Amino acid sequence: MPPSLKAHYLRNDQIELAVLPEYGCYWNTLRICLRGKWANLLEPIPDEKPPFKFGSYMMAPWSNRIVQGAFEFEGKRYQLRKNFPDETAIHGDVRSRPWAIQVARDTKFEATLDSRQFPDFNYPFALKFKHTLELSENHLSVALFIENVDRTNVPVGLGFHPFFKRHLGPEDKDVMVLLPADRVYPDEKCIPTGPAEPVFGVTDLRYRRFLGNPNLDHCFTALTGNLIRLIYPGSQVEVHYQIDSIFTHVVIYAPRDYEGKAKDFVAVEPVTHVNNGFNLYAKGWQGTGIKILKPGEFWGGTCKLSIVDLYRL
Repeated sequence: MPPSLKAHYLRNDQIELAVLPEYGCYWNTLRICLRGKWANLLEPIPDEKPPFKFGSYMMAPWSNRIVQGAFEFEGKRYQLRKNFPDETAIHGDVRSRPWAIQVARDTKFEATLDSRQFPDFNYPFALKFKHTLELSENHLSVALFIENVDRTNVPVGLGFHPFFKRHLGPEDKDVMVLLPADRVYPDEKCIPTGPAEPVFGVTDLRYRRFLGNPNLDHCFTALTGNLIRLIYPGSQVEVHYQIDSIFTHVVIYAPRDYEGKAKDFVAVEPVTHVNNGFNLYAKGWQGTGIKILKPGEFWGGTCKLSIVDLYRL
């Protein structure tokens, strides 16, 4: 991460968030106060390493992968720049762009981005984005909206990509992730190969158990509720992740390292659509979550993170 970037801090006595407006409003750190001591909730970004494997970032105007960076929409074919080793276009093009700050206070931050200001923006339609963060006691609200400022219909999607730590302190054996999702997509290299199937075994995250070493990088759907829970029994903390109804899919990324051991994070990614969604929508798949924005239409949603200290209950 370039040292010249300046962070804006949102803070109260329970939560502290460092945001990088010049770099996609990237979350550099997110800390929570537990009984007088501060702990990192997300994997913090080390100065000597690149981003996108730490902290948290936004994904828009699509999330996850587009196969070969190409898709068809309303009879036309569009080619995006491929930006990942697997020859896909991944996670949109707002996560490293400079955003224009509109509000920057201790408990509220708002910024906007207009794709027309970037001749190299990796999407062929004109869009405006609005991002808002707001702190209130033990809650952090995170919102992202898209406005179609083009003259044609535009397919879009969005999401968030936080890397949660699996251990807040030495007391934590592991984290529990409770995801109310009944179905998961079969896939090959993260690209769906068929309709979503019932969760089973390591993909069934509906019940309390330690996450373990499942080696997940899966897209879930058929949500039966809007609350995702991360439970740290050792630290006696729960993170409640309440998502708007537009987030019809959630990606869980809990990988292994080169030695086969579980890495010390889990990415819990609320997203509005399935991986490779534009292409699956063009093929007539149902329930992709792809949103078609009409000219002038404004659309988006909010996620709310709440920190529950079980010790105080």
